[in-house]
Formats: sequence, structure tokens, C-alpha cells
Amino acid sequence: METKSLALADILRALREDIQAENTLIASRVTWYVTSQSFLLTAYATSWSTGFLWQSFFHHVMPIAAIILSVVILASIYAATWAQDVYLREQEALVSRINAEFQLSDAEKMALQVYERTMVVNRANGAGKIVGGRIHALVRITPLVLPVGFSALWLYALIFAPAASS
Repeated sequence: METKSLALADILRALREDIQAENTLIASRVTWYVTSQSFLLTAYATSWSTGFLWQSFFHHVMPIAAIILSVVILASIYAATWAQDVYLREQEALVSRINAEFQLSDAEKMALQVYERTMVVNRANGAGKIVGGRIHALVRITPLVLPVGFSALWLYALIFAPAASS
């Protein structure tokens, strides 16, 4: 292999690793977020017990803190999805440039074709229809909607919860 081919392969590998790293970050943030929300909801529910001390804190401050946490995690998940989109566009542009500007050996062409087929934008279903972009968009629904849903739940609890018992 020529030096340029090895360098291009390294760049493509690095882009793929960056895309995967963003996936991992998103998954970790969602897991951490859901876990934190379950603890907060458990504490909130427990605070409604008769004789529970600090009800005011748990009924007012905790929902506000949970909403703030939701906004922060939504921003960080959105940033990771944005970064991933940048990497995906860069990957697509680089593959296009390689195809247009470089003379590749038959083995290199075959390797690049395999790489291209596994790119998100080129993923196909069993019938050969390109569905990668739609699947990628659907996968993003959960990480982006969960913080909004939990924020709505906490806002409802803050505004409409009955008065605490003494």
C-alpha cells in the first residue's frame, strides 16, 4: 500500500471512531440521566409520606433541580448529536473526495466500497432500500425526547401537586 492510502485509511478509521465515541457518550448520558431521574422520582414519591421531614424542599426544590438537570442533559445530548452529524458529513465528504481524486488499487477500491456500504448514510434494508438516515433520525428520538418528557413531569409535579401534609 502506498503512504497516501494508509493515511486515508487512518483518517477514515479515526472518523468512524469519533462517530462511535459520540454514540457512546449519548448512550452513557441517557443511562446516567434515566438513573438519576429514577432516584429523584423515588425520593419525591417517598417525601409524600406522613411525617416526612423536609417536604417543602422535596416538593419545590427537587422538581426545579430536576428540570435544570433535564435542560443541562438535553443540551449535552444535543451537542453530542450535533458533533456526530459533523463527523458523518465529514466522513461522507472524505469518501467522495477519495473516489474523485485518488487513483486506488483494486484492493483499495474494494475496501473503500465495503467501507461506504457500512456508512450510516448508505445503510440499506434487506430489500436494498437506503434507510440509514431515517434509522439514524429515529435512534435520536429517545435521547432528545426523554429530558423534555421528564421536564414536563416535574413541571406538572411542581405546579399541580397537592399541598403537602404535615
